Amino acid sequence: MKKTLLFFVLLTFTNLTIAQCYEQITFGGAHTVVKRSNGTLWGWGFGSWGELLTTNETEPNPIQLGNATDWNKVTNGVVNTFAIKSDGTLWGCGSNQLGSLGVNSNTQNFTTFQQITTATNWVKVAPSYFFTLALKADGTIWAWGQNNLYQLGNTPATSQQLFPIQVGTASDWIDIASGTSDTSFAIKSNGTIWGWGSNPSSIIVSGSSTTSVISPTQVGTATNWMKMSVGGSHILAQKQDGTLWSWGGGPALGVGGTPNVTNIPQQISTDVWISFSAGTGTSFGVKSDGTLWAWGVNTDGQLADGTTTNRTIPTQIGTATNWHSVQARKFATTMAVKTDGTVWFWGRNYYGEFGIGTSYDLNFYTTPQQTPGVCVTTLTTPTFEKESVLSVFPNPAKDVVSVRYNLDTANAQLEVYDIAGRSISTNVLSSSVGDLQLNTSSFPSGIYIVVVKQDGELLAQKKLIIE
Repeated sequence: MKKTLLFFVLLTFTNLTIAQCYEQITFGGAHTVVKRSNGTLWGWGFGSWGELLTTNETEPNPIQLGNATDWNKVTNGVVNTFAIKSDGTLWGCGSNQLGSLGVNSNTQNFTTFQQITTATNWVKVAPSYFFTLALKADGTIWAWGQNNLYQLGNTPATSQQLFPIQVGTASDWIDIASGTSDTSFAIKSNGTIWGWGSNPSSIIVSGSSTTSVISPTQVGTATNWMKMSVGGSHILAQKQDGTLWSWGGGPALGVGGTPNVTNIPQQISTDVWISFSAGTGTSFGVKSDGTLWAWGVNTDGQLADGTTTNRTIPTQIGTATNWHSVQARKFATTMAVKTDGTVWFWGRNYYGEFGIGTSYDLNFYTTPQQTPGVCVTTLTTPTFEKESVLSVFPNPAKDVVSVRYNLDTANAQLEVYDIAGRSISTNVLSSSVGDLQLNTSSFPSGIYIVVVKQDGELLAQKKLIIE
């Protein structure tokens, strides 16, 4: 599922002496965190809550986040930072308001990374402002933080949940996303999409009288959803054919204003999209031809088209055809990366969000601005999941199981987990396509999860029953 493109600094920057390149980059709306190839984390922007391991309001230049060198994957919340180590443990720093770090403490913020439970099979985190979702390799979803509108998928509604609790009992989830308000979404291995929590603009279920949804509830009947991004009152979701759809409310739906509010998925275009991201009232996407598009609320010029005109359909940003990915969050600042590895921001640079060495800038930049001296060297080119990406047979099984896989990457890792989340078998898939024979004769009868992942990213999973 991943193709790696390496870009040499010599080809990307003219000022070679100051360029610093990173393997991963994640944007939280006011702060950015990146990972170097040596496993260290660095960041810049807003830091008052400890999300950059300081309490400085502004950090306009990259600073190192601690001394650890075994970080695998990093994800930013709005005012906190989460990272998974190479051993599968999950850690967080920054704001812990309403228990949003999940470290079983009432302390409001932490300026050092805190371990979140002792589990070693975390694969993805989806933080919002005051609550957090996380996915384990066994296909279970866990949540913590504010639960006043059932955004944690559990009853009763509470003001705070200090440690992770499981969302339902299902163990076939493959992706998660949290909204910029109080809404949660997830996708199951059968391609269905589910939502719970706050229900603005009928984003989960129809009816203005329904203010919240208590537990995961399926949206529509489609079985080919692949990934999603949730804004304040709208969601963008992609099907396996690469098309982009939306529902909820407001101009960020991108369907011309009709309908204005709906819980029925609406197709935005027939194009294939390689990246997309929903902000509070904005939407951004990169098409397969490398062009960047934006739509939604634009009162401050946050769509980067140089105007303050709201856009109800996708509007191209500039003429460049080498955009790679885009990340929008709760605030009005947005970050994007080009295929040459260069990093760009637009919106406000008040807290040093742009990483250019300056802060307290009152200007609002309505076109993309490059951050010099920073680049991303390893870019993941999104691809679209094949229907037969992973198959397990016979199922139920007894002594031997054949695992057939058809991926877009070699050297992925195939693991088998028991229902308690313990890894009981690990294999490296040296080729992208193949058939692996698993000896399961020693497995006790029960339910297992076969997982394929690479660099902490969940690529596919199947439930396996051993008789």
